[in-house]
Amino acid sequence: MTETFTPWGAGRMEPYAATVAVPQIPPAIDPETQIAVIVDAHGRTVAMAGHGTSTSGLTPTTTTPGDGSGPGGATDADSQESYDQDKSSG
Repeated sequence: MTETFTPWGAGRMEPYAATVAVPQIPPAIDPETQIAVIVDAHGRTVAMAGHGTSTSGLTPTTTTPGDGSGPGGATDADSQESYDQDKSSG
């Protein structure tokens, strides 16, 4: 005979809290700046602060031993990653 157990966390579960539907507002292009903006139902531009730009790059480096006059020696290779982030004002 097999006995089925209820998982320990099942007794702690509750229904999800009530939510409110947020209306979807498509972005528009500002004709002066050519930047996407969100305009609310009252015609006001909604600030979307906290978004910036960043760049990332991987720079490989290699070294070879000797003076180049003959073969031999081991080579070494590695890379260095760079990351820059601009913080937008907002």
